[in-house]
Amino acid sequence: MKQLTRVLIGSFCLAAAAGCAKEDNSKPTGPKEYQVEYRISSPSATTANFVLYGNETGGNTQLSNVALPATYTFKRTMKYGDAVNVLANLNTNSATAEITTVILLDGQEKKRETGRGNNAQANTVFVIGQ
Repeated sequence: MKQLTRVLIGSFCLAAAAGCAKEDNSKPTGPKEYQVEYRISSPSATTANFVLYGNETGGNTQLSNVALPATYTFKRTMKYGDAVNVLANLNTNSATAEITTVILLDGQEKKRETGRGNNAQANTVFVIGQ
């Protein structure tokens, strides 16, 4: 009986402590202006065959034969659930080819992807609130 009482008291204390935790599960409210930056690089190539990225209007910008490394920076107002994306690929028959795309918001890296191998491709997507 004493053991049951201790277990119940311990459980109650644990539940009380968990209920007092200052955990903020709220979603961001309203739109906010972000400084968006995309970085594209490759240790194995000087040119990306194709680059596609989400631009300042929420549309897409498509480019061909892009010199690497490349950086695109702009401001965009976004809200919870909006996404930013950058895709780049190399047109190569090299198994050691590699390309990396990075998304930064307000100077903080949010997501990074690296593609490797023949026709290496990196597709990076970040959703606000993710």
